Amino acid sequence: MRNSRVAWMLLLVLLCGGAAATAQARKQDPNTEPDRKIAAEIKNHNELMENLEYLSDMLGPRLTGSENLRKANHWAEQKFREYGAQGVHLEPWSLGRSWTRGRIEARITAPAEHPISAASYGWVEGTRGTIRGPVVYLNATKPADLEPFKGKLKNAIVLLFEPRSIVTPAHPMLTPYGDSVIPMNELKPAMSFAFFQPAYRFLTEEGAAAMLMPSDKTHGLLNMFDLGWLSSKDTDRITGDQVRIAPTPAAYVSWEDYNLIWRLMQRGKVEMELNIQNSYSDKPVEVYNTVAEIRGSEKPDEIVMLGAHMDSWDLGTGATDNGTGTVAVLEAARALLKSGMKPKRTIRFVLFSGEEQFLLGSKAYLKSHQGELAKISGVLVHDSGSGKVLSIGLESDYAAREIMDQVVRPLHEFGLLELTNRMIYASDNSTFDDAGVPGFLTIQDVLDYNQTHHSQVDTFDRVRRDDLEQSAEVIAIWAYNVAQLPDLLPRKPASR
Repeated sequence: MRNSRVAWMLLLVLLCGGAAATAQARKQDPNTEPDRKIAAEIKNHNELMENLEYLSDMLGPRLTGSENLRKANHWAEQKFREYGAQGVHLEPWSLGRSWTRGRIEARITAPAEHPISAASYGWVEGTRGTIRGPVVYLNATKPADLEPFKGKLKNAIVLLFEPRSIVTPAHPMLTPYGDSVIPMNELKPAMSFAFFQPAYRFLTEEGAAAMLMPSDKTHGLLNMFDLGWLSSKDTDRITGDQVRIAPTPAAYVSWEDYNLIWRLMQRGKVEMELNIQNSYSDKPVEVYNTVAEIRGSEKPDEIVMLGAHMDSWDLGTGATDNGTGTVAVLEAARALLKSGMKPKRTIRFVLFSGEEQFLLGSKAYLKSHQGELAKISGVLVHDSGSGKVLSIGLESDYAAREIMDQVVRPLHEFGLLELTNRMIYASDNSTFDDAGVPGFLTIQDVLDYNQTHHSQVDTFDRVRRDDLEQSAEVIAIWAYNVAQLPDLLPRKPASR
């Protein structure tokens, strides 16, 4: 018992000493007071929900190349000007084809009639009228498996996967990112991403009528994705002007309806009919990234960037993907300017478009700013929904870990946990990371993000005010603290 008391006394001394040391470090940190001033401005005067409601409800879904996105670009440009930012402008880039979703009708016609809930993939051809055909399962996971299906897919409606088992995502900081968040489903058989392309091209060459995929969401919710990239064999290198329309109609089917189709196929022949009415432009369209900045007081040619993507899918209104990131970046700019911060380096705010089309907007930005890359200290992207920021993914930039720990130390009082070295190839941060520029992503509380993003219910109602305020605090303070560092953040070698 006595030894136990001694141990507890020693532990108490260590804890008290640690707390005192932390308090002393905060007192000596020159950023402590500015950081708290920034946070107080956001906590007491933010325009987050007001801006998000307007972006989501008044402007609506913002499909890349659409009129809605163009309006959102100009709205954000005006907000940056209103807040007093400098160098506010739109940077254009070319999108090969704009695409517009049309009406869809789907139903099983045999062995019994069942209406089917479905939504067309993005950047995919329509059916040009009602098509009817047998349902065929393409049971293939490698090129050799395709051989038996030659000559057997003409006018067929093709399934690529067995039904998915929905997995509830865990807390993102307790388990490996890939296991806890992406994917939230299991594909059976495990067709690789690399094989998905040749499988789609094969069914196109064989004259299949359409392709169906299961949604990875329950309760009748649909997912959304872009098939325009299938016209290129190297998706990492595709640019905006190369985007084409995928030729074979393809649609997501609700999880429940896909399971129904599968169960009926186990009993015998299944037939369906589809009518997908999509349209697209016959020439390239101009799309924009929205850019603004606070000029640095001492090193204006060195840059710290905050980014998010403004574009969204069009089943919902894009509130959490990525309206939340958009308004958090806008709020960071407003709060830094309103609180009178004079950062040593330039803090640049970029609202990208085309993120949902394989990062086309940030790739276009990178291409037009090659001369600045060596002077960009770091890029932090907010693109993980409405949940509060729990950590920042360092993309295995081990050289930056020690300095980044110092940068985020004041953020622990705002709910930030430890940094992580995870590779999270998930958003526009990856474009910069590939080019050797430190590109980081906010890791956020999952909430119901994976169940609702890209779906019909990605709406304003899914957003948490307090968590969004915390997100804005974290990214604004991160940007200011990095701008105040003696040197640029260390960087790892560029890689693809």
